[in-house]
Amino acid sequence: MREINQSLHRKIKARLFLNAVLPAFEDLLHYSERAQSIISGRDFSLRFQTSSGLKSTLQFNNQACQFIKTRHPSSDIILHFLTEEQLNNEFENKGFRIPLPIKGASRLADLKAFKALSAELEACLRPNEKQLEDPTFERFHVGLQLGIALRALVELTLHEPRSERIMANTPEGIAYFSIGAEGYGAWLEWRNGSMTAGKGPPEQQPDVSVTFADADTALKAVGNRIDVMAAIGLGNIQISGLVPLADALGYIFERIPLYIAP
Repeated sequence: MREINQSLHRKIKARLFLNAVLPAFEDLLHYSERAQSIISGRDFSLRFQTSSGLKSTLQFNNQACQFIKTRHPSSDIILHFLTEEQLNNEFENKGFRIPLPIKGASRLADLKAFKALSAELEACLRPNEKQLEDPTFERFHVGLQLGIALRALVELTLHEPRSERIMANTPEGIAYFSIGAEGYGAWLEWRNGSMTAGKGPPEQQPDVSVTFADADTALKAVGNRIDVMAAIGLGNIQISGLVPLADALGYIFERIPLYIAP
């Protein structure tokens, strides 16, 4: 039973890397001129896949990126990982992690560009204090982190038994998360046993709104690094509307750090 649980943990972690972290390249290239310069003039697709059938693709062209959560029919580069653990090691930069380049091994310039992009994304996810003094960069950093957290939550509701049980008896609805009056906003919708997410305010009136006083509170809340109930009592987190939906989502946010570091 222990081995089964460890296997499930590795597979869920791999899903989060493939389907919650990889899409962040879209946001990176939308925001960063430096990232755009790295990929300038390049047009290629890069697929990550495992022997168990997990796969995700990034398509780069016109200094932009599109994330594709299915098998791309004509990927230029395919990086094959024998196990989920090997893929996880690649994202965590540890242990045995070198994938098999079963297609596109000769496209060294494209692989080098992607490696440089990966370093740029890591720098934006783990910035220094001086970088965060720039309000524009701080907004981008927060959006990047919370975007990953929302996509991770969606994956957990689909594939993690504990999260599935949490949502099983949760009322349906739309939850809107925002920072301050004009900060980052994103939504989650729980409907018909499925979870979807999007940026900005939802098109429909949300059933519950969760407002964080500032970016630091938001990041610590979704990373399970503060006492949320205490933050609510202090007014640093305000919840209005369908509270049971917000509570259930909050429990799942707390589970994300069990798999990936926020």
